[in-house]
Amino acid sequence: MQGFNMGRYLPPDWDPSKINWNKQAGKGHALGNRASKLSSQGVLTVRFEAPFNIWCAHCNAHIAQGVRFNAEKKKIGNYYTTPIFSFRFKHTVCDGWIEIHTDPKNTTYRVVEGGKRQSEADPDREGVIRIKDPEEVERLENPFAKLEQTAVEKTEKEVHAQRVDELVKLSDRLWEDPYTHSQKVRRIFRMEKKARKEVEAESEALRDKHSLAIPVLPETTEDLRLAKLVNFSDGAYEKAVDEAHSRPLFARAEEPAVVKLTGKDGKPMLKKDIAMQQSRERLQKDLRRSTRQKIDPFLHDTFDPTRREDSAEVGVWLKRKRPKAQEGPTDDGGVAVAANSAETVVPEREAKRGLLGLVEYDSESDS
Repeated sequence: MQGFNMGRYLPPDWDPSKINWNKQAGKGHALGNRASKLSSQGVLTVRFEAPFNIWCAHCNAHIAQGVRFNAEKKKIGNYYTTPIFSFRFKHTVCDGWIEIHTDPKNTTYRVVEGGKRQSEADPDREGVIRIKDPEEVERLENPFAKLEQTAVEKTEKEVHAQRVDELVKLSDRLWEDPYTHSQKVRRIFRMEKKARKEVEAESEALRDKHSLAIPVLPETTEDLRLAKLVNFSDGAYEKAVDEAHSRPLFARAEEPAVVKLTGKDGKPMLKKDIAMQQSRERLQKDLRRSTRQKIDPFLHDTFDPTRREDSAEVGVWLKRKRPKAQEGPTDDGGVAVAANSAETVVPEREAKRGLLGLVEYDSESDS
């Protein structure tokens, strides 16, 4: 070893305690990257464990007790000779910062930023040594403070004793006759039970009527208000649909009916005459619509699904004159029939076919 130490020179003012051996060896800090902010900001990165359940104030997520984070540890003060440390870490869910301080006075932790403790600590829990406040200790040791505290406690005792006496007298007055009070209580209970049984019977009857497999709850004020807002149809919608279907597809829009307020003689019409005129126009409109529904084969299934096209004749016949001809046709017996005086009786079905305006074409096989 003497051979290796011969080439080293140590100056007289050399102090080994001032030399950083990690730097001399070409290394960084002994704690590595965790101490990158230690010399400049006094911050050391440590592995911090949540001391209790926390609600994150940024994303409202729950952080369970025991979850670990990489926190920045920093000394922020002292409580007497005990240091107070701050642990600041980032929530991995929302990247929000949460800061927790140690509380040596109450031997616990406090969330000061970015979160909220789920439940407050019980200062009187077992196994916790409570450190008394110096002011409280001085107040208890001061004789005058003790005397003032005794006077306050005496006044409070008198107030509480008076309240207890009032409660005792009230109890004695109310339960002086227990049987009568028991009758009142049982009567009220029977009335409530009877009303409850009636509601249950109505609910059961409603369930049986509609075959419901769910419980029916009693009605509330909100249910009554919503039920009054329901408006059932009075047939106006079906009537409007009926009129829309019966209206011609390529016909012009009907102009609104103009009610005449004067008669033929120029005098103003009476109210009853105007009402009769309006009733007559409505009747004509309904007749036109009903006629179209009756003769249009495309509307049969729309308005009356039970109606059949080949319905039985009801004995209604229409008369139609035959066209005039130069020579009248002959019947099977050779007797000529006068074309200008004869009338042909056709059934209602054939009359409908003529009113529809359909054109009949001869078959190609007839030629």
